[in-house]
Amino acid sequence: MNRVLIGSAAALILQACATQSEPPRAEAPKPAATTTAAAEPKPWPAGLPADALYDPNAKNGTIFYVPTTDTATLKQADHPRDLSRWLTRSHLDTRGVPPPVKKTLDGPLNGNPEEGKKIAMNTGAGNCWACHALPGDAQPGNQGPSLIDFAKRGMSDEEVYQTIYDRRSVNPMTAMPPFGALGTLSDQQVRDIAAFLQSLK
Repeated sequence: MNRVLIGSAAALILQACATQSEPPRAEAPKPAATTTAAAEPKPWPAGLPADALYDPNAKNGTIFYVPTTDTATLKQADHPRDLSRWLTRSHLDTRGVPPPVKKTLDGPLNGNPEEGKKIAMNTGAGNCWACHALPGDAQPGNQGPSLIDFAKRGMSDEEVYQTIYDRRSVNPMTAMPPFGALGTLSDQQVRDIAAFLQSLK
């Protein structure tokens, strides 16, 4: 016999002896193979600038920062609405903007001041208090002028209506959104807010 065969025979004999002297060991069950498919990354909304506060994988996409309780720090949070279709203030936002609209007030204002107040102080509608101070606002905005005694300015109903509908027709450099031209607010909602402002004496 050559050495390779002897070695093989010896190995077989040793294996047989080991099998007789030790009971077979039960192998631990192998966990079922789980294949988790990687989630497809959600696409970035078309035209939304790269510097927008947006995370496609967040609940509603739009994110914002809120203060952390009892600290001077901010934390990222999910916005309750997806605002990606709205125009941003980024200079990179190249999405089409309608030209300024000069809107004539047809007939009397016929606005409801109470409804106008609700719209003006609703973050999902007019959200006027984000930039302006309004009566009953505990944390007024300061980007725009105070509206607390607005009626003292002596503006006509048509001037107020036009300002809310599309301020750009009066001031091309305004930061105020063109609520009517963009369709953010209906004609009646613009009238209601105008009536609310005219009631602030």
